[in-house]
Formats: sequence, structure tokens, C-alpha cells
Amino acid sequence: MRTFYFQLDGNIIRDAIEYPFDGYTAVQLEVTHLPAGINAGYYRWNGTAYLIDEELRAQIEQASVDPTVAEKMAQLEERQNLMQAALDDLILGGGL
Repeated sequence: MRTFYFQLDGNIIRDAIEYPFDGYTAVQLEVTHLPAGINAGYYRWNGTAYLIDEELRAQIEQASVDPTVAEKMAQLEERQNLMQAALDDLILGGGL
């Protein structure tokens, strides 16, 4: 067993450390290492184990996407579709 210390916001794990600190909850776990991203805000502590909340994870990941990146990706996808349509026309006899 190994002791970790979680900073909890309700049952959401906000931080995880390996030494006692004021305001952190001590937890005993069988594991020797915690998963990467345990402090990303989408892991929940149920009193005996940590669990990924996939719905919360999706919300956090969506909120962290830069709107300009999402816009550029949509433009890129539109261009790719136009290029594919043009190639289809050429290959399937539309350009001869």
C-alpha cells in the first residue's frame, strides 16, 4: 500500500502529491504510480478508488480547445472535401 494525498473539490481530484499537505486528503492505494492526468480535473474519488468521469473529461477537453484552432480545422476539412470532389471528377471522367 502507498499513501497519496489528494486535493479534492467535492469528489473531483484537483491535485495529487506524495507528501502530507494542509487541505489534502490522505488515501491508501495498492498502486505505486498514479495515472498521468489525474490532476486534470476529470478524475473522481469515490472514497476507495479514483475513476475517470468521461463526460467531465469531454467537457474539459472541449473547453480547452482554442476556438481559432477549431475554426482552422473546420476550414481544412472543407478544403479537403473540395479537393476530393475535384479529384473524383477528374478520375471518374468529369475532366476529359
